[in-house]
Amino acid sequence: MSQAGSAQVQSGNLPPDVATSYVTDSGTAIPVTNTLEILGTGGASTSAVGNIVYVNVTGAGYTWNIVTSSSPPNPIQIVEQNGYITSGSSQVTFLLPLSPNLGDTFKIFSLTSTFKIEQNANQKIVVGAADTTIGATGYLNSNSAGDEITITYLGSNTFESEAPQGTFTAN
Repeated sequence: MSQAGSAQVQSGNLPPDVATSYVTDSGTAIPVTNTLEILGTGGASTSAVGNIVYVNVTGAGYTWNIVTSSSPPNPIQIVEQNGYITSGSSQVTFLLPLSPNLGDTFKIFSLTSTFKIEQNANQKIVVGAADTTIGATGYLNSNSAGDEITITYLGSNTFESEAPQGTFTAN
């Protein structure tokens, strides 16, 4: 959905200090017939009161995926800002991002199957007081359907859980 607003100059003779072009992060806007439109898309909307234009941005949230143990590829590569709901009767295996950015976060909810999160070289996952073994041999297992976890990358190859629900085994 797009919200449109316009800024309009009424005078045909503009003083020299009135802008005639507006530079943005990705282009330049040049008013047509003294009107500059301000649009909001992709989770942004606009509004105006008096001489103030407000650009309101809301987070896009997570992209949600329902996955099973037969979902390709196997293991499933975790993507930041994605949520995963495991389904089926067999354990679903995930792989941590190889080159995450600070603050990258993902969520996993086990609906009907358990899940396992595998690591890359030098990575570890912290769940409460437990840490996984550092490196590609370390992993985190959920132990029953209904387990859920949110994990954020904190830097230094460390991923940390936030308020997990259920029981997990850190190996």
